[in-house]
Amino acid sequence: MKTKYWLLLILIAFIVGFFLGKDAIVKQEVEHVKGETVYGSLNPDFLTVKKEFKGNIKFLPYIFWKGDTVKINEIEYISTIPDTAKIVEDFLVKREYKFTVFDNENGKLDASPVVQFNRLKSFDYTFTPIKEVITKKPIFEPFLSTSYSTFGTAGIGGGFFYRNTGVEYNYLFNTFDRNFGHQLGIKVKF
Repeated sequence: MKTKYWLLLILIAFIVGFFLGKDAIVKQEVEHVKGETVYGSLNPDFLTVKKEFKGNIKFLPYIFWKGDTVKINEIEYISTIPDTAKIVEDFLVKREYKFTVFDNENGKLDASPVVQFNRLKSFDYTFTPIKEVITKKPIFEPFLSTSYSTFGTAGIGGGFFYRNTGVEYNYLFNTFDRNFGHQLGIKVKF
């Protein structure tokens, strides 16, 4: 009778250990996974101008000025005047840009704006998000087991896996001659 109580106590300990150990020791793995790339385009006609500032001609870049020589009383004066043809030529040029806005732990954003006539003509972009996936794996993975063999032996037990190797205990009961026994085993995951 004493053996039954010990075995019942061991079985209860395995069951309690199973539920306590299920969440007790956990190994956390963090992985950064690229998401699906999103392609998009903004219609500049629907963009609103926040502010416009009228510039001063004296801040015009040097490339838009041309030198002019003026002779007064046999003294030559060199002055610079705005080169209107160059300004108009620059105004007509269509500029297509391509640059990375950011490339960090949140993902990558590439922009491709097009500017012409001092206006934004189009703004295309691609965004590839990066998601942080946290996987929690228990270091000790407990399990319960039951068995029955053709020799008329029934078993109940449990154990745990540590990484790929497991230890198992089974309490055995022979249904023909009413004998009890114990089984200890080792398991390996592939």
